[in-house]
Amino acid sequence: MHQDFSEDEIELEKSIRRLREMFHTRGIPVQTAESLMRRYNNDYNLVTEEIMRLRDQEDDAEVGAEDQSTSDTVTSSEGDDDSDLQEIVDRLRTLPLTEENVRMFDSATRNEIPCSPRQFACLHCDRDWWREVPDRKMVSRCRRCKRTFEAVPRDKEWGVAEYNCLNCNHSFKSFGQMGLPAPCYRCRSVVLPIQIIPSKRDPRRPGNERRNSHSCCAEDCWNRQEPYVPGTHCVHPRTRSVRGLPKALCPSQSHENTGSTVASCISQSSSMECDIERIILEDLNVIAEEDEDE
Repeated sequence: MHQDFSEDEIELEKSIRRLREMFHTRGIPVQTAESLMRRYNNDYNLVTEEIMRLRDQEDDAEVGAEDQSTSDTVTSSEGDDDSDLQEIVDRLRTLPLTEENVRMFDSATRNEIPCSPRQFACLHCDRDWWREVPDRKMVSRCRRCKRTFEAVPRDKEWGVAEYNCLNCNHSFKSFGQMGLPAPCYRCRSVVLPIQIIPSKRDPRRPGNERRNSHSCCAEDCWNRQEPYVPGTHCVHPRTRSVRGLPKALCPSQSHENTGSTVASCISQSSSMECDIERIILEDLNVIAEEDEDE
């Protein structure tokens, strides 16, 4: 059942996600994160700084440092109550100093959440999308069927590809897939793509239409140029549709969810298929439905 969530609730959820992701969701239960964000007006950066200050302060005490940190303790709207922060610090201190955890603490010190734009594709809905997700957990939920998927491997990504022909030194962009050769528009030499450029929002939105129809010299292009280059393939959506082929060239692997509260959509990015607020609103409705089923 669809529920209405206010802007304040969406902003709260966004802050909860970012605070928990800052520490890889470890040591910060959802209820604790929610309590902190309500008390500190959704300022997850400020709470992160205070957590790291308390952790560093205790580290100094352990090695016998006489000069204790004298920085002021953050004052919440309810007073000098940092028991939740101390509980988080205590949990974090029990983590082993693995390379992953060291990177996590280094990123938290810089108040950064390492993210990357990645492509996802749903075989059931025959669609793909780009989403900026944390580097440590590259998963995303399909907005249509609500299934969760892992990112498409880098060497299988497709879309608007960037090429540089070594034969004539011509640089160009065209629809392609990593590892799939395409003909150069100028000299017809076979070229491999350098990278796939993340799409900018939904290409079907008004104002994003291309003035000119796609045309290339790949053998199976729906609007083929002559002379064509044998053995090359066009992955343009129109060609795929005309040939009766699925839009999803390389469907994502399904991801086994460990809990609805660990969400991957935390960042604003031009590669998002829509505003983060809209995605979080949809996630909140999915979580509410899952809670009703339990």
